[in-house]
Amino acid sequence: MNWDDELPLRTSKEVDVDFLDFDQANPRFTPDKRPEDGSDQAIIALLDKTSDLGELIQSLSYNGYISIEPMIVFARGDRLVVLEGNRRLAAVKVLRDPALAEACKISTPPLSDEIRASLDRILVYRVEDKDGAKDLIGFKHINGPQAWDAYAKALYAMRWLDDEREKKSGLTLSQIARRMGDKHDTLHRMVTAAYVLRQAEDNGSYALDDRTKRHFSFSHLYTGLSYPEFSEYLGMERLSRNDDPHREPVPVGKTAELRQLLVWLYGSKQDDIEPVVQNQASDLKRLKKVLSSAAATRELTARGNLDDAVMTASPASDLFAKNLVDAAASLRLAVENLTGYDAESQPDLLEFSELCVKRSDVIFGTMERQNAKIKGQ
Repeated sequence: MNWDDELPLRTSKEVDVDFLDFDQANPRFTPDKRPEDGSDQAIIALLDKTSDLGELIQSLSYNGYISIEPMIVFARGDRLVVLEGNRRLAAVKVLRDPALAEACKISTPPLSDEIRASLDRILVYRVEDKDGAKDLIGFKHINGPQAWDAYAKALYAMRWLDDEREKKSGLTLSQIARRMGDKHDTLHRMVTAAYVLRQAEDNGSYALDDRTKRHFSFSHLYTGLSYPEFSEYLGMERLSRNDDPHREPVPVGKTAELRQLLVWLYGSKQDDIEPVVQNQASDLKRLKKVLSSAAATRELTARGNLDDAVMTASPASDLFAKNLVDAAASLRLAVENLTGYDAESQPDLLEFSELCVKRSDVIFGTMERQNAKIKGQ
């Protein structure tokens, strides 16, 4: 098939669906959303699981395929690779092939002859290669109506920036962000984090497949790196949003720290280590506090216990205030439940009560003497 004759560049035309292939480098295929192999069955099964394919299948089975928005394709030999429209292609393929639908464990409704005929030829728009549709695809999936998840966005923008760097006067990330409709520094943080992950995989310090949880919480990393404590731990240069991220942002001498940070964030199946960050809202800030203290960082590295490391990072004044407030609250509850004390069956509790009094006297006496000194000044 000579596509230059059948489908000239930058034109739209309906083509037979049998010529269309999935884009196996689809940015949707992030570490936690990756097909088992490159077969149609594996790709469709994944899209069904992650991209609400069922709703689209129902719509097409009822309305037929309406060629309003063309799929964006580029030619590879006598085939056309779909850059934009992979979900639609998946839905069309299973509706046209009941055996494929069954293999993917997807239920499809019966089709009328008219509906089935609408699925045979699809409107496509041909570009030169993957670069030819970057603006459109980037806007649509970064901040547009069909947004990808954060890691997919980051990979797309990172690969685009890599391509631009090969040109003499290529686009900056700031310019790419504007073309994608991104007006904030979020994309800059995400791309920086994507470079950090790629550097870790390239130098062998950490592989994303080694994480302990199937779901990949990319936001742990790009949010963490927005804190000076995280970037300083890795020895990373703090850049402005107008500066392009470095391709290898972590200095060579910080490879061990890079692995350690990623293990804290994502764990390691190989070493049977669970991540210390279980809840981003609370644990990421606690890890930030630990990284601000050299002693606490050493403790976390050696023992892997975030609670203990946070205690080490906390000033004695903060710990004293918290412990005293907690003790007062516990004693209040003990007073409220005092009727539950049974002297015959709980004789040992009297000794505990006496110990509380002695410790309370020590605390009160020390605090009273300090207050008296202040008043006497």
